[in-house]
Amino acid sequence: MSAAEEATHRPPTSMAMTILGLIMAYLVAAKASRDALFLSQFSTSNLPAMVAVAAIGAVAMSMLGSRMLVRLGPNRMTAFSFALSGVMQVAEWMLFGYRPRIAACLIYVHVVAFGAVLVSAFWSLMNESFEPRSAKTVFGKISGSGTLGGFLGGLLAERVAALFSAQAVILVLAILHMLCAGLLWMAFPSKPGPPVREQRQSGKREPAVIDALHRYPFLLTLAGLVLAASVSASLLDFVFKAQAAQTIGRGAALFRFFGLYYTATSLLTFLAQTFLSRLCLKQAGLAASAGALPAAVSLGSLLNAVFPGFNLLSGVRGMEIVIRGSVYRSAYELFYTAVAPGDKRSAKSLIDVGVERVGDLLGAGTVSLLLVLSPGRYSLILFAAAGISAIALWLAARLDRGYIHALEKSLFDRAVELDPSLVDDSTTRSVLMRSVEIPRSPFADDAATAAAPPRPAVADPFLRRATDLRSGEAERAIAAANEISPDDWNLAPLLIELLAWDDVMPAARSALERLGPRTAGILVDALLDPNRDFVIRRRVPRVLATMPSARSAEGLFEALQDQRFEVRFYAARALHLLVKDRPELMIAPDRVWHAVNSELSLQRSVWANHRLLDRRASNEKQWFFDDQLLDRADRNLEHLFTLLGLLLPGDAVRIAFRALHTDDGQLKSTAFEYLESATPPDTRQLLLSLLEADAEGRLRSADAEHALRDLLAGKASVNTNLNLERIEMEARQ
Repeated sequence: MSAAEEATHRPPTSMAMTILGLIMAYLVAAKASRDALFLSQFSTSNLPAMVAVAAIGAVAMSMLGSRMLVRLGPNRMTAFSFALSGVMQVAEWMLFGYRPRIAACLIYVHVVAFGAVLVSAFWSLMNESFEPRSAKTVFGKISGSGTLGGFLGGLLAERVAALFSAQAVILVLAILHMLCAGLLWMAFPSKPGPPVREQRQSGKREPAVIDALHRYPFLLTLAGLVLAASVSASLLDFVFKAQAAQTIGRGAALFRFFGLYYTATSLLTFLAQTFLSRLCLKQAGLAASAGALPAAVSLGSLLNAVFPGFNLLSGVRGMEIVIRGSVYRSAYELFYTAVAPGDKRSAKSLIDVGVERVGDLLGAGTVSLLLVLSPGRYSLILFAAAGISAIALWLAARLDRGYIHALEKSLFDRAVELDPSLVDDSTTRSVLMRSVEIPRSPFADDAATAAAPPRPAVADPFLRRATDLRSGEAERAIAAANEISPDDWNLAPLLIELLAWDDVMPAARSALERLGPRTAGILVDALLDPNRDFVIRRRVPRVLATMPSARSAEGLFEALQDQRFEVRFYAARALHLLVKDRPELMIAPDRVWHAVNSELSLQRSVWANHRLLDRRASNEKQWFFDDQLLDRADRNLEHLFTLLGLLLPGDAVRIAFRALHTDDGQLKSTAFEYLESATPPDTRQLLLSLLEADAEGRLRSADAEHALRDLLAGKASVNTNLNLERIEMEARQ
C-alpha cells in the first residue's frame, strides 16, 4: 500500500481495530459470565437443555441475519444489531436482581444467539469497506487487535466479578456493545442504495442459499465439517464445564476460573495466529489446516477417556479453542475464496452461525442421551466426541477436490478475481497459477452451440469479419484479424477481447497496431478498467507502446498506480519505449518521481510475490530493461529501474542496474552512491529503506556528477563481471 493509500485507510483501520477489540472483549467476558451465571443457578444436568434452546435461537438469528444482511447491507444492519444487543443486556441486568434463574437463561441464549452473528456481520462490513489489496495489509492488524481485546476482556470479567459482583459484569457487557454500535455508526456510515433495492430495480432477484449450494457443491461438505466439528466441541465442552463445577465449586470461584481460563486461551490463540496459521496454510494447504481441529479433538478426547483428569481435560478443551480460533479459522475463511460475492453473502452467515448452532443442538441431544445410558460417567461422551471428530476429519480431507473444482470454475467464469500476491495458502496459489496458464477462448460456446450447423455466409465485409472474430474458432479469428486494415477501427473492441486468447493474441495485437493511434482511447479504457479481464489488461501496454500520442502516454502513466504488478510492469516499459524517441510525450518529472515513490513503498511488503504470468521471448529485447541480462535480472529491480530510466541518464541507470546483479561489493557500492546522490530526498529515503542492508558503511558523495563519472568508469568492470563483453561481441558477429 502506498503512503497516500495508507494515510487514507489509517482512520477506518484504527476504528475497526478498536471496534473488534471491544467485540472480542465482550465475547470472552460474555462466555465466562454465561457459563458461571448459569451453573450458579442450575445443575450441570440442565446444561444440555439450555444449549439446545440457545442453539435454536442462534439458528433463527442466523437466518434472520442472513436475510437482513442481503436486504440492508452490513453497514446499517451491524450498527443496529449491536445497539439492540446492548439494550437487551441492560434489561437482563435489571431482571437478574428479581428473577436470577430466568435472567441466567436469557443471558445464555443471548450470548450464543447474538455473538457469532455479530462477529460475522462485522467481518462482512470489513470486506465491503476495504478493497482486497489494502485488506491484505489491514486485516492482520484488525485481527490482532481483536485477539488482544479478547485477552483484556477475560481479565476485565475476572476483575469486575472479584471487585463487585457477577451481576455487574452484565452491565459491562451492555456498555461494550453500546460502544460498538456508536463507533460503527460514526466510522462506517450507511451507503445509499441497499443492494436488494438495486437488484429489484434492475430486475434481478436476490441471491438465495440454494443457488449458492447448487453452484458450489463443496459448500455442503464445508457445512458438514462445521456441523461435525460443532457437535464434537459441544460434547467436549459439556464434560469440561461439568468437571469444572465439580472440581472448583460454584459462585465467584467458578466465575474467576472461567475468566482466567478464557483469557489464557485468547492469548494462546493470538500466538498461534501470529506464528502458526500462515505457516500451516503455506506448507499443508487448506484441507489439512482445516483438518487440524478434528484431529486434535479426536486424539485429545481419546486420551482423556483413557486417562481421566480435569487438568488433561482442561488442556484438551483449551487446545480445541486455540486451533479453532487460529489455524482452522484461517483455512475456513479462505475456502470462501472460490465463491462469488453474491453467493458468499447469502450462504456464509448461514453456515457460519446456523449450521454451527445446529451442531450445538445435536450435541446437546447426544449428551442427554448418553447421560441416560451412562449416568454420572463422562467417558462415553468423550468417546463419542472422538468418533464424530473422526467423521469431521474425513470430511475435511474431501474438501480439497471440491474447492479446487469450484475455484477453477469461478476463475474461468470471472466470478472471482484473485491476485497471486494476495494468496497465502498453497492450495489456492497452485490452482491460480495453473488456471491462468490454461489457454481458453473467451468466446467459446457450450457443446450444443458448437455442434449447431454453420450459418450462411455474410456478404457485408464488416459483419463477416465481426462474425469470424467472435466465432470461437482460432483459425477463423486469426484470418479475420490478418485482413483488418487501418480503416477497420470500429472492430477494435472485438480485437481487444481477443488479447485474452493465447492462440489468437499475436494476430489480434498486430491488427490493433495497424489501426494506429485512433484506437488509443479505447485501449486506455480497457487498461484502466479493473473489472476487465486481467489477461487483457496486462497485454494492452504492448499495443499502446506502438501508438505515439499524448493519450497513450497519459494512460500508461495512470496504469503505474494499478493494483496488479504485471500491469504496472508492462505499462512502465511501454511508457519508456513510447517517450524514448519522442521527448514531447514525456510526463512531468515530479509526477514520475511520485510514481517511483509509490512503487518503492510497496516493495517491502509484496516484493517476493511479484511475478510475470506472460513470458517475454528473448527476441523481444525491447521489452527487457537490459537486453543483455534478459531473464537473469530481478523483475522488481527491472521495473524500478525502468521508472528511474524515465528521469535519469539511460547509460548510467543501466550500468547501475547491472552492478546490482553482480557479486562485486565495490561495484554495488558505486551504484548505490550514484542512486543516492541522483535521487530526491523523499525517494532516497525509501530507496535506502529497501536496500538498507547494502547501504550500511557506504561512503556518501554530495557530488552527483562525481558519482556519475565513477559509475561510468566502472562500465568495463561491470560487463566483465557479468561476462557481457563476450555476449556483445558475439551479437555483433
